[in-house]
Amino acid sequence: MIHVSSYRRIIYSSRSVGADGRADHQAILATSRRNNGMDGISGILWIGDGQYRQLLEGPADSVGEVYERIAKDPRHTDIVVLDDRTIDSPEFGEWAMAGLPGDRPQDAAERLRLLLRNAAPEIRRFFPVD
Repeated sequence: MIHVSSYRRIIYSSRSVGADGRADHQAILATSRRNNGMDGISGILWIGDGQYRQLLEGPADSVGEVYERIAKDPRHTDIVVLDDRTIDSPEFGEWAMAGLPGDRPQDAAERLRLLLRNAAPEIRRFFPVD
């Protein structure tokens, strides 16, 4: 992990506006995975019932820049920041972005539970793990 003096975590929700949310989800994940590793950002992107829920974490400046780009993305609307805080270190290590439901939507709930099993309660409360 890149050593920086300040880390930031943003969790937001938004509403999908595209006709094909699954295709949008896959496109967003591909872009996130390509760019986030270079910026030291990790997180989770969940989609369900026409809603996005995303956690971004990493160097404070990088997270802020990525969130500003995301906020302008026309594939979603009604963006609400649920949590925005300085953190001591990233919760999700060095992977670029986990995406749910992924290739096997029927397994999404279990995969989300596994991803969040060691996460702090202040993170878990924002994701539908039940």
